Amino acid sequence: MRRNLMLVLCAVLLMVGIIMVVRNGKAVARRQEVPAHASIPNDPNAKLVTVGVFVNQIHEFSLRDDSFTVDFYLWFRWKDPELKPYETFSVVDGRIESRTDPVVRELSNGERHAYTRVVAKITRFFDVSDYPLDNHQLAIIVEEEDLESLALRYVADGDNSAASPSILLPGWDFERLSSEAGVGTYHSNFGDPTVPRGDQASYARLTTAVSFTRVGANFFIKLFFGLWACVLLSWLAFFMRPVNVDPRFGVGVGALFGAIASQYVVANALPDTNVITLADQMHLVAFFFIIVSVTQSTVSLWLWETERTEASRRLDVWFRAGMPLAYLVSLAFLLRS
Repeated sequence: MRRNLMLVLCAVLLMVGIIMVVRNGKAVARRQEVPAHASIPNDPNAKLVTVGVFVNQIHEFSLRDDSFTVDFYLWFRWKDPELKPYETFSVVDGRIESRTDPVVRELSNGERHAYTRVVAKITRFFDVSDYPLDNHQLAIIVEEEDLESLALRYVADGDNSAASPSILLPGWDFERLSSEAGVGTYHSNFGDPTVPRGDQASYARLTTAVSFTRVGANFFIKLFFGLWACVLLSWLAFFMRPVNVDPRFGVGVGALFGAIASQYVVANALPDTNVITLADQMHLVAFFFIIVSVTQSTVSLWLWETERTEASRRLDVWFRAGMPLAYLVSLAFLLRS
């Protein structure tokens, strides 16, 4: 009896150790979804341009392709009549697929105002470590292309920037929108021989981040329901006589192939990455317990064939109760951490 109890405890401790190693690796592999930028240089001679964004809709949000398409209005307010910021902006890490002709007018206070509607496809490397319990920020980064930040800097129009309440991504909830002005720095002279090698150039940027969170537990349950069924199937072996070799080992092998198929389906929804996701960890736990069940069947059969039928029976009884408990403890530890 003590030997059987020790086997179950060792299985739990080994699984906890594997989870700890995987979680540590996951923490190292995290990536920022919103690229960091430097603060705005405090130059009193820089011309100020107020920039704001209104997000209409998010299209084609794809974790696997590391990209999303966004439809948004972009506006500028400035005083210098020589500036045309609506013509000299670009979308960082993105491709502008379409934009309307800018509407430019002069305001009563002497400022100029211009706005345009832009549709852009943006590449963003998402942190999928917590998939499928992940949350994401979709960042839209607008940058000045003509004048450097010492001559022109952006001011975020946070009061007027917003997102449409009609934004809809199946399975996701829109949480908030934030806008922050900064600069993007390039450590290059861009091939200009008149500029010293290793020189750097900085340009004004506006980063607008739209945050999304997963909705409820339905997606999580749908994703892992088949995997849990495979694990439960492997435990049916504990209710079969060890001498019934075909059904007893067949359920374990079948469960293992089912778990592999489940992992393949999940992997197809994610980009190729060395990050170990929560989904990967769930599958590693399942593989471990299925392999343990097959190993237990082998030991039980060996005890039976060496005429220790009572020991074989006790081993099966212990694993009928111990394996579900150990699996639940491992999942609880995994989700809690």
